[in-house]
Amino acid sequence: MIKTGTGGKKSLLSESAPYVAPLLAFMVFLMTVESYFPDQHYLLYPVKTLLVAALLAWHWRMLPSLKPSAILMSVVVGVIAVFLWVELDPWAMSLNGMVEELFNRVVSSVGLGSWQMAVDGAPDGRNPFDLYPAGEAWVLFGFRLLGITLVVPVMEEIFWRGFLMRWLIKDDFLSVPLGKYQPFSFWATTLLFASIHGSEWPLGIVVGVFFGAWFVRTKNLGNVILAHAVTNFLLAIYCLSTDDWHFLSNVGHATLPH
Repeated sequence: MIKTGTGGKKSLLSESAPYVAPLLAFMVFLMTVESYFPDQHYLLYPVKTLLVAALLAWHWRMLPSLKPSAILMSVVVGVIAVFLWVELDPWAMSLNGMVEELFNRVVSSVGLGSWQMAVDGAPDGRNPFDLYPAGEAWVLFGFRLLGITLVVPVMEEIFWRGFLMRWLIKDDFLSVPLGKYQPFSFWATTLLFASIHGSEWPLGIVVGVFFGAWFVRTKNLGNVILAHAVTNFLLAIYCLSTDDWHFLSNVGHATLPH
């Protein structure tokens, strides 16, 4: 058990840093630099990706093995997850709209009309091929594809399921086996994972449960990272092939691939 004194706090910080620092840097960059230059998302994405990749590389030796133990089935899980994400999108948008309208009615009924939320539809997506010359657009899309396939799944899964899911069970999270199931930890992690997906939070819950169950089943971070990577890659290819870019929204964490 981690000690409760100053030394204990330092120990927790040092032990959690490899899991937390990459996602924290991603979020800080998103809320500062990108929030000031929202129209420069594609140009800033390579900077953000390289920053997170550098932090992952720096902490790599302090992380558990990320080698998948069930490659084929992890790919299958990723394919099923992207199918669910696309097919359930209309339902998710409808449910989100209903929840927001209900919230607005409740706050208005108690005299808190200023708390009303704007009822969101599908998040806006930006087609890089409409914004930049073809050659530049392909390079920027390529960076986006590499980032959401190779960097984001590692960054997110080491935090959500490698750190948070265990820390919610015990402060000394390193003593908790990977993939250990505890109801509060599992569902709190799933809901928090979903909450960063903006108006598509219902999809975040569905896919979060799916990824979480695969992690609990295999006890292997590499498996869920691979599944997440397959989902992100295929979703980006779907956007490219259908010219429907809302799944690659540049507005914060509105969609699965960031």
